[in-house]
Amino acid sequence: MHANNPTFEAIEIERLTHDGRGVARINGKTVFVADTVPGDIISLKITKQQDKFDEADLIQIQTPSNDRTTPFCELYEQCGGCQLQHMSIDAQRRWKAENFITQLTKAVNSKQCEITPPLCGADQAYRRRARFGLAISKKDKVARLGFREKQSNELIDVAQCPVLTPALNQALQEQRPRLLESASRAYKEITLVEADNGVFTTNSSEDTVINMQPHYEIEGLTLNFPADGFVQVNSQQNKQMVAQAIQWLELDTGKHKVLDLFCGVGNFTLPIAKQAKKVTGIEGLAELVDSATTNAKNNQLNNTEFFKANLFEACEKLPWFREQKYHRVLLDPGRQGAFEISKKLHLLKAEIIVYVSCNASTLIRDVQELEKQGYQLTKAGLIDMFPHTTHTEVMVQLKKSKKPKPKKANIFRF
Repeated sequence: MHANNPTFEAIEIERLTHDGRGVARINGKTVFVADTVPGDIISLKITKQQDKFDEADLIQIQTPSNDRTTPFCELYEQCGGCQLQHMSIDAQRRWKAENFITQLTKAVNSKQCEITPPLCGADQAYRRRARFGLAISKKDKVARLGFREKQSNELIDVAQCPVLTPALNQALQEQRPRLLESASRAYKEITLVEADNGVFTTNSSEDTVINMQPHYEIEGLTLNFPADGFVQVNSQQNKQMVAQAIQWLELDTGKHKVLDLFCGVGNFTLPIAKQAKKVTGIEGLAELVDSATTNAKNNQLNNTEFFKANLFEACEKLPWFREQKYHRVLLDPGRQGAFEISKKLHLLKAEIIVYVSCNASTLIRDVQELEKQGYQLTKAGLIDMFPHTTHTEVMVQLKKSKKPKPKKANIFRF
């Protein structure tokens, strides 16, 4: 055993961190080891020593965990796109759900919270959108089209990817020769997205002109979206997610008015509009507001309206906030969450809030804020939107707490 980089044998991995690293204990001290699974018995080498924890490299798996499996992608060891292929898909989902629920229930009052089963789907050939890097390597002068290497800015060449849909892989193979010929030392991004009407390609170094608008179907509606803009990457899980959100909103068609914050092109707004009296969508990008408005018109939904607003700034004086009454609110922000608007949501007096997020940490922070305003966590669950990665999608339902009526003072008559 070397003093600077000691090695240890027969160490058991106990659990995983939020970012998927294994956690072991050596002489009472926590040690983080990448590429391991709870239940693995391993040998390791300490690479970094801190006061409260150490970091280590895996040397050998001496006894594999029952949850360990062989990665299905031949590039897994080099590519940074996936982090969990060495772990069975059932174990991945179990870990993600337990990790989220543990964090959530530690942070907020969960006594009345129903934990729902994870929404799961296919774990391969699921991804309908991918962003590739294109560049000539400064090291070996070789042109590459692919993803970042693990813990590196270097690109690894990807001819096909098993988590992409077959249509994306076909488009990638067809376009590779042309794209590689156009590579330079300047890094470019190439985005491929599969819509219901074909595969669309955008190039960060070109002013791409797309004559046809990509679209997808959900809840019997057709939604257009910008080819270079956001769309949920997992079509099957998106449909399940939207259906669950509508269920959790507990809508009454003839009664409820709904506010959809961070609405995008109307992914939630328009399906909700089929079951609500009126839906108002708010989005920060004018292009998406225009797309959502057009989508509503094209689908003959006349009970919707959309406004542009920066939801990271004070909004309570804006007409859509100040002059309206909403019975339900849906939140679907990006990774940064919705802290600013969450601080003011109690002013709307909505009975139910459904919050969807791809970042459990910011969702929990915002739920803590909503709890201060009198909302009670009532449902929570995982959506396995990104299999084989450490990323996930989560959803919670909150209901306005009914304040107990003050007790009448006892009056004694003599």
